[in-house]
Amino acid sequence: MRRNIQKISSALKTRAVALLPDHVPVVYKIVLLITGLIVLCSSALSGILVYGQARIMEDEINDFGNTIVSHLARSVQEPLLAEDKLAMGVLVSSLTTGHSVIGTEILSPAGDRLVGSGLSPFGSEAASLKISPAEIIRQAESIQHWPWQLTISSAIQVSVVSFISPIKYEDVTAGYALVTFSQKALDRSLEKAISSIAITTVLIIFFGIIMAYFLSKRISMPVLHFMKAIEAFGQGDYNYRFDERRRDEIGQLMTAFDHMAEGMTQKVQVERALDRYLSPQIAKQVINNLDSIKLGGKRIVGSVLFADIVGFTKMSESMDPEDLAAILNRFFSLITWAGELNLGTVDKFMGDCVMLVFGALDEDEEHAFHAATCGLLIRRLVDHENERRVAEGLLPIDFRVGLNAGSMLAGNMGSKEKMEYTVVGDTVNLASRLCSIADAKQIVVSKGFYKQKNIRSRLVANEHIPMQLRGVEGVVETFVVEGLVGEDQTRLDEQFETIIGANGD
Repeated sequence: MRRNIQKISSALKTRAVALLPDHVPVVYKIVLLITGLIVLCSSALSGILVYGQARIMEDEINDFGNTIVSHLARSVQEPLLAEDKLAMGVLVSSLTTGHSVIGTEILSPAGDRLVGSGLSPFGSEAASLKISPAEIIRQAESIQHWPWQLTISSAIQVSVVSFISPIKYEDVTAGYALVTFSQKALDRSLEKAISSIAITTVLIIFFGIIMAYFLSKRISMPVLHFMKAIEAFGQGDYNYRFDERRRDEIGQLMTAFDHMAEGMTQKVQVERALDRYLSPQIAKQVINNLDSIKLGGKRIVGSVLFADIVGFTKMSESMDPEDLAAILNRFFSLITWAGELNLGTVDKFMGDCVMLVFGALDEDEEHAFHAATCGLLIRRLVDHENERRVAEGLLPIDFRVGLNAGSMLAGNMGSKEKMEYTVVGDTVNLASRLCSIADAKQIVVSKGFYKQKNIRSRLVANEHIPMQLRGVEGVVETFVVEGLVGEDQTRLDEQFETIIGANGD
């Protein structure tokens, strides 16, 4: 049986939990808490008031009953001693004419009824009194009153109380006076008191709930503001600020949150500034490793691309610096987009030259192919830009590109006070030399670059003349890249259309 009850209880708890909503707003929690406290306090206060009122009324009727029965006992002393039943009957009958006194009796010392009027606690109407007159007589000195139930019908009973007092004459007990009172008036008064207290309690609870709701709204409003702020933060909006000013702990929390939001805004601004001065990958690496930035690097296998303007020195002599800067910014923007589409990172801008690295920050097994694709895309973008310049009556700008792949050192170079993330090594130097020997619109690569298995079958290239490069021992065999093969050429066309579409050309 107990096990079945436990199973049923567990099932009911599971059902109740399933019916609860996943999220209960804090305002409702506060309303329930405050309402519960109001109900608890109001119920406790009402119970105390009802209990107190009942005790007061009970004490009043006891005092009144004791007074009446004592007065009756003194009044019937002489008639009782004189055995004048007529006089005792008149006194007894005169008391039962009111609404409260429903019975009076004069008992002998042995408990026999001498005279009486009205209802008697020892009659058949006494539904709950289980004591005999003789027992009442024996306890008359200690028990002066007792309640009992008057049976009017099978469904109606009335609460009454009887009082007894000994009739003494010179310390001799001549008999007993007994008076029975109806508690109907007491019950009505108590019911009215309970009704009034209940109505007052309901009104207090009702207005308490209303006040609790508005108070909860007031208390929980900052929480809602914080939720909106957190939601804004989650969407990357750090401009949320609290307009409300409070002089409490919540106000201090709001102020601290505003300061944090300002710090986050500054952090975002710094990140955006770093993204402009550095490549996004390098900027992210710097921000994520602020506590471990140090000089040095690690060996990697990657590719390097150099692209510079042919005849830049002569061109710069005949142009204003502002116009020259505008040209460089335009072409460098196109080259940067070309590098990003092919997983390349702009390492640095050096006058009219730009250096891109592939496979340095993020491992890329096809870094060489991506570098070659980037070079071809740069050439195509430059040709498209020159068509626009010629149509506007401006001189075309030609670029040359040098590519190489191999082992290099990637990391922070410079000093503790000023450093930059870059790559160094013979592979980088050779790529720079290849760029310097290329003609306009040429993409020159080393033989080692072209002969790679994943490059040779995907590139269209022509053998270039062997050259002796400064700083490089021996003759360097070179190739000029002309295009891509098959689907790779289609992918290059798509990249070109993407950049042109983004620029609105």
